Amino acid sequence: MSLHRRATARDGATRRRPKHDFEVSGYSRLKALGVGQFVSSATFTAGGRDWAVRAYRNMRTASAYVSLAGIPVPATTPATAAMPKAKYTLSLVGRDGRPSRLWRARSPIRTYGWPQPTSWGINDLWYPKPLLRLSGCLAGDRLKIRCELTVFVFTAPSTTKGATTPALAPPPELHGHLERALGDGRGADVTFHVAGTAFRAHRVMLAARSPVFDAELFGPMAKKDDVVEIADVEPAIFEMLLHFVYTDTLPPAIFDGDSTAAAAQHLLVAADRYGMERLKIMCAEKLCRSIDVSTVTTTLALADQHHCQELKEACLAFMSSPKVLRVVVASDEFKHLMASCPQLVSDNRRLFGSASAGTDILAKNVAIYH
Repeated sequence: MSLHRRATARDGATRRRPKHDFEVSGYSRLKALGVGQFVSSATFTAGGRDWAVRAYRNMRTASAYVSLAGIPVPATTPATAAMPKAKYTLSLVGRDGRPSRLWRARSPIRTYGWPQPTSWGINDLWYPKPLLRLSGCLAGDRLKIRCELTVFVFTAPSTTKGATTPALAPPPELHGHLERALGDGRGADVTFHVAGTAFRAHRVMLAARSPVFDAELFGPMAKKDDVVEIADVEPAIFEMLLHFVYTDTLPPAIFDGDSTAAAAQHLLVAADRYGMERLKIMCAEKLCRSIDVSTVTTTLALADQHHCQELKEACLAFMSSPKVLRVVVASDEFKHLMASCPQLVSDNRRLFGSASAGTDILAKNVAIYH
């Protein structure tokens, strides 16, 4: 565990930044945990407090939480003792010792301890073993979770007469201000028509975030009028794209409902169309977490067509299971994959054929479409 410290006069706090690796030696055994049960890392110290990383079983998924250990009892806590504030990054660690892009989650600044929760965490840690092994995150049955924790230790106010305490800087507000600028349309100088829906936006924001928008709005061939027609994009997807342009975050709508995977697929296509690489990678990561029998074929075709190598490998790893392959190759979606991406199937014929249940069907389909 390493520890970095930085004192800042602006926020009146010392930041302690430990990095702690938690090795879950029995990943398969997480499935047997009951409600409220967890496996925990060894405690580590930061900001004068003890912390731990805990892994829980949570319905169909697994969860990882950063927990404050040994918190004081409220009745015995001095009135001047503030509960610690912290933020974290949780990630899976690959075989090369580096955080994997497959799963990484960052938190905002949270307050830990009474009356606030003593643990804050993230869900969606559960992945099929083939996917984890392919990404290099699972060795045998061991999974390593890295916690990079930033603890803010605030200096207690002085009781000396006449002493002043510098005001604490509020959290960053830029993305919120820009989101409001998009919402109220003040100063907007371009309107996009998308399947009958109008979206007002600011040329300079679009050009700064997308090389394609930059060329369309300010390049030599840029249109001089203030209205731009957008084809082949649904209004809801274009609205999500604009949300990312202004806030650099995925819109909340992409996490809600049963159409999460479909929305992420369409948004990935739009991100690729407008050269927004970060959004494209974020959509690919979201799709990696939602691979199942009903989505794997369309997601694989999408990954191949839009050059998302890690997403493609994740789909192939999921399909390598004989039980999964039996269902997939018998579906209409697989026939469409054969027609739209024959080279992809041909290149991975050995992988598909390694699952004995699907070998005969696969061979027939390859003969038809190749």
